[in-house]
Order: sequence, then structure tokens, then C-alpha cells
Amino acid sequence: MTTKQSPLYFLFDMDGTLIDSNPTHKEAYTQFFARYDIKLTDDDFKEHISGKMNPEIIPYFFEQKGEKLDDKRLQELTTEKETLYQQLMAPKLAPVAGLVDFLTAVQQASIPMALATSAPMMNVDFVLDGLRIRQFFQEIVTDADVQQGKPAPDVFQVAAERLGARPDQCVVFEDSAKGVESAQKAKMKVVALSISHEPEATDKADLAIDDYVGLTVEKVKG
Repeated sequence: MTTKQSPLYFLFDMDGTLIDSNPTHKEAYTQFFARYDIKLTDDDFKEHISGKMNPEIIPYFFEQKGEKLDDKRLQELTTEKETLYQQLMAPKLAPVAGLVDFLTAVQQASIPMALATSAPMMNVDFVLDGLRIRQFFQEIVTDADVQQGKPAPDVFQVAAERLGARPDQCVVFEDSAKGVESAQKAKMKVVALSISHEPEATDKADLAIDDYVGLTVEKVKG
């Protein structure tokens, strides 16, 4: 836990917030489920995948075809899907515009940061090491650390607790409507990126941005 007291803490989602990865996740899920004769629709992705965790996502779709998954099989399928995703994403892995400059400015302002994502650690490692930005985050919370995915507030509550922060001291960076709802349920302010083109997210956030270019700590403070 971070012991240094700070009046402000920044919590970042990963997919659609640090990287523009949701189209690739959608492609990976589509290809993955097709291997098992499961057809994925746009509504399926929005309702049953976006913001959720693999332990919620994969069993849901397999149960629709009458197959129950034990923990071992779920882990095998999760690894298969995320390996496919990383293969598709690797050639185009890049930070959202202005991200590294913004993270650097936040670090220089001595504002602690945490990564709070519904993704598994294998994808966190893929992104943080691939972009060389691990050093910016004092804490990392993944799907393994919470019981419920978004829109439940768990992931942001755990991140705040690990940083030693109160909810009113936290600003969450998100891209999805479920992520914004999650942060607001945790009683935190939200900056929403428009990358995922979900007006339900940007309309309800405290601040809406297209990317991090020109974004300052002072603007986030409001």
C-alpha cells in the first residue's frame, strides 16, 4: 500500500483507455467463439463482454450451448482467447495519443496512479511491458482481485484501498458506459474517453476527452 498521503489519486482502466484495443478484442472473441460454433453479435459484445471479466464472459456463452465449464477448462479457454487477442494486437500495440506525456506529468505532480482493469494479468503484462509504462502505476488490480466485473464498483474500490485513498480523492479514467457506471457507484469522479464511441459514457462523465493530447492535471482537477 502507498504510504505517502496525496490529495488526489488517478485510477486507469486499460482497454479503450490506455490502448485502443476494443475492436481487436471483439475480433478475437468473434474468432475464438467461432471455433466452438458460437456466433457473436454486436449486442452480445456490448451486453455480455464489454467491461466484464473472462470468468463471467466465457461461461455465459458456453452455457448458452449447454456446456458447463470447470475451473481448469475455463483457464484453458481464457488462455486460448487471450493468446489469440495478443497475436492480433501485437502489430498495432500503441498508446492512446498523448498518454505517455500525460502519465509523465501526473507522475511529476506526485499523484499516485493505479491500473484497475477487468482484464487478466497476462494482458496487463502484454500492455504495460509492450508500451514500457509499468513504472507509472503503484498498484495493479485485475480480474483475479475482484469477484464482480463492471458495472460493479469492485475493481475501483480495491484499487483505491490499495493506494490508501478515499473515493472522493479518486479520479477514474474510463471509456465504456459500464466503466463509468462502475466508477460512479464507487463514488469517484470520472474522465471518459470517446474511443469506444459510447455516448452513455461521455455524457455521464465529469469530463469527456478524445485522447490525452493537451490534457493537464489542472484540467482534470477542474
